[in-house]
Order: sequence, then C-alpha cells, then structure tokens
Amino acid sequence: MSLKLKKKKVTKIPPIEGGTYMAICVGVIDVGEQYNQSFKNYSDKLMLLFEIPDETVDVDGEQKPRWLSKEYTASLNEKAKLYKDLVSWRAKPFSEEELDEDGDGFDVRSMAGKACMLTVIIREGKSGTYNQIEGISPMPKGIPAPKSDSEILIFDIDDRDEAVLEKLPEWIQKKIKSSTQYAENLPEQKLDFPEENEEEECPI
Repeated sequence: MSLKLKKKKVTKIPPIEGGTYMAICVGVIDVGEQYNQSFKNYSDKLMLLFEIPDETVDVDGEQKPRWLSKEYTASLNEKAKLYKDLVSWRAKPFSEEELDEDGDGFDVRSMAGKACMLTVIIREGKSGTYNQIEGISPMPKGIPAPKSDSEILIFDIDDRDEAVLEKLPEWIQKKIKSSTQYAENLPEQKLDFPEENEEEECPI
C-alpha cells in the first residue's frame, strides 16, 4: 500500500426523471441487522435491487446498467413496506401458509429475476437529489417482460458468499459489513451505526 494518500473521488450519479419504468429485480440482498437511528434499535434489513432497461450511467468512463434500490425491514407484517410492495407487485395477497409463523414462510428470493413496473420520484436529501421507488406493480398484460443485462445477485448474511458480496456496489458492501452478523467478534455493547437513506439509488 502506498503511503501517499489522496482524497478518493466520489462519483455522484444524477437521478433519472420521475415517472413509471419497466424494471427487473436483479438483486435480493440481506444486509443484516442494522441500527435504526430514528427508533434507537436494531432490526433485520433487506434490499431489493432493480435494473432499468435501456437506462445506463457513466461510471469512470464505463457505461453500466442503471440500478435503483429500496431497503426494507425484513417483515411481512401487514403494516410493513415490504408486505405492501410485494402484495402490489404480485397482485395478490399472501396466503395463510405463506404467513404462518410455524411454516416455511415466503421466500423473497423468488422475486429475483422477475419484471415489474416501478413508480419513481425525485427527492431532495442532505447530499443532493436522489431517486426513490414510490411503488412497485406487476407488468401490464400483453407487454413483454424486459430482459436484464445484469447478473442476478442473491446474498444471505447468514450463509454469505464473498464472491457475491464483491459484486455489490461499495456502499452496499459497507452497509453489510456494519451489520451485527458480519462482525466476527461482537462488542459487549452494540455500537451505534448511522442509518443511511434506505431508498437512495445505488451509486453504480
């Protein structure tokens, strides 16, 4: 490692226009137990990554597929955002078997590779404007599902694949590594990790 250090340039990706876009879920990512600054507690989080076909972004001179992300508390409680988005996306309610605490539950990984329609808006944050996924719905009948140029990524924090981890955007890697599960030796008292915006666009 060189001891001549420089400030690393952070590429700020401009948001896409607000509207409705065809998309493919290219990632179901378990980011582990994260600290919630607002509620002063810890909860399990997961992230869904979506590719917007025909939309690319320049990263260090290379054109890459445009991704958007949305982070959720890993819960299928009826009031949870994940529950509401999955019901809307699948266009049907969950069955009792899928929600049964004593059953196998619903495998969110089954949504990886599936197409949808995203409602995207632009919001103002501390670091500038960013995209937020406001809604997820199924593809309209009669419209062919778009195809993805990205590898489908699935990451489980309890059975982690380091090869998959390295393929994720750096900011998601950092978030995963801040989880309590990732740490090899947990401190006796949990540390306070600041919560990032859960719906900010993937900066890749």
